[in-house]
Amino acid sequence: MQASNTLLFHMDRLSENIDCINDRMSSIGMHWTFIIKAFNHYPSAAIQEFSSLRCKSIGSDNLKHLSLLKSLNPSLETWFLNYKGISIEDNSIDINLTHSGNNITSKTCLMLDIDADRHGHPYENGLSCNRFGAYLDCSKLPDQRFFKAWKNLRIPERSTQSLGTSVSFEHIELLKSSGVNHFRLGEIVLLGRSLMNQQPIDGLRTDVFERNKPVTYHCISTLKPL
Repeated sequence: MQASNTLLFHMDRLSENIDCINDRMSSIGMHWTFIIKAFNHYPSAAIQEFSSLRCKSIGSDNLKHLSLLKSLNPSLETWFLNYKGISIEDNSIDINLTHSGNNITSKTCLMLDIDADRHGHPYENGLSCNRFGAYLDCSKLPDQRFFKAWKNLRIPERSTQSLGTSVSFEHIELLKSSGVNHFRLGEIVLLGRSLMNQQPIDGLRTDVFERNKPVTYHCISTLKPL
C-alpha cells in the first residue's frame, strides 16, 4: 500500500518494553494490563502476534481482537474496555471494565465516579464488587484531592484497584500509597515517553514505531501489512 507518511512497527522492541514494565511492576507488587486500542484497525493476522508477548493481561474495546487472542493463548487475561456499558456474554472475556452498576458479576471491574469531569458509578457503602477503577485524563494527572478522595473510599486491599494509566506511570508511589494496585498502560509501552513532558522514560525504547520514507508499507516482525 502506497502512503505519504508510513511507519515501521518493531514487535521485538515492543517486547523489550513489555519486559521492562513487567520487571518494574513486579518489583513493587503491582499488576498491569497492556491496552492495545491503538491497533483497533489492524487485521486479525496482525493482532494474533500479540498472543505471544510476555504480558499476562491485555485490554481493548474490540471484542473480536480479545476473543482471537484468548483462543490463541487461553492463559492470557483479557480486559474488555466496556465504555458504553453494554451487556455481554462472552467466555473469552475475563474482566468487564464498565461504569454500569447493572448486573455486577465476578468479572466486573466497576469504574467509579470520583469527580464531575469523569464518567463512573457512584460509590456506595456496601457496594459489592471484586474490582474497582476510575478513568484518568489522558493529558494531565489529577490533583491530590482526587487521590485523597479515592483513598477515603477505603476499598478493601484484596480488591483490584485499577487507577493507574500511562499518564500516571511516573507517580506509581503516589498511587500505591492510595491503595492502587493495577495499571492500564498503552501509550507509554508503545512510545517509551512520558505523556506529561514527552521525555524518554528510563529503560523503555522510544523507537517501537519509526517513520519510514514514502514507500510501500513495511512491518518489522511477522505482522502482515495493513
